[in-house]
Amino acid sequence: MKTIPITRQALAVAALMLGCIVGSRGQGVDFGKQEIETVKIADGVFVLMAGPAQGNILVSAGSDGIFLVDTMYAPMHDKIMAALAKISDKPIRYVVNTHVHGDHTAGNEAMAKPGAVIISHDNMLKRMPAQPAAGLPVLTYSDSMTLHFNGEEIYIYHPAPAHTDGDSIIYFRHANVMQVGDVPASLRFNNIGVNEGGSVDGMIAAGEQVMKIANENTKIVPGHLGPVIGFKEIQLQLVMFRTVRDRVLSAIRAGKTMEEVVASKPTADFDQGRMGGAITNERFVRLVYADLARRN
Repeated sequence: MKTIPITRQALAVAALMLGCIVGSRGQGVDFGKQEIETVKIADGVFVLMAGPAQGNILVSAGSDGIFLVDTMYAPMHDKIMAALAKISDKPIRYVVNTHVHGDHTAGNEAMAKPGAVIISHDNMLKRMPAQPAAGLPVLTYSDSMTLHFNGEEIYIYHPAPAHTDGDSIIYFRHANVMQVGDVPASLRFNNIGVNEGGSVDGMIAAGEQVMKIANENTKIVPGHLGPVIGFKEIQLQLVMFRTVRDRVLSAIRAGKTMEEVVASKPTADFDQGRMGGAITNERFVRLVYADLARRN
């Protein structure tokens, strides 16, 4: 078997790391044109959406105040606050982050300054980039935690390393609503946090776990697009992930370089319907290759 030079693999991963750093700052996003769409999905439960590069925000609004999942990029803060003002006049009490990437966390500081408590998994706090302390989580957990808020039982749990090694999935048990962050959900090509502890196999395992904890009536809120999907979309995503993983792994074991694998278009039969997200099919293949090449 032909051996792929380690330097080539290292360069591929380094290039992907640079891309993640740039993407975490929202460069290339025209925030002036981004508008917030508010979608009610249950009593007192809403999803705030912007463009495909912005992470969805799940909202619980009630007598105790406002509970948010994620905060989008910082330049969206005023638009988010205007949307929330139409839902409730209560303060934002808690924000939980699904993972470390800036499209889900960069608005933390502006939310925390008036008093919101930022919550995350332990590993997410460790991976947060240098920033003012107000933007950092002040309450973290290792396996799971539960909040009782607005009459809701909010179960927050950590899957094994998947999109990153600091992922959180949030389940409103009474409303039967689950925010799954960036694990496989809506039909798109997912980012894989190969430099934040994420992996292809972990993404697959997390998607399978979601379907065990949720049920067929659960309104599942993905990290992007949506606002709500069901088991069908997750199942289709898992088929895509497994198939592309196996194709790329076979190519790596045959000694193919990243460029050769990209040129072979291993996602071609899955491209239709998945090109609406921020990650292109080529970018996805490069992420899969980078993850598998370092372990095989």
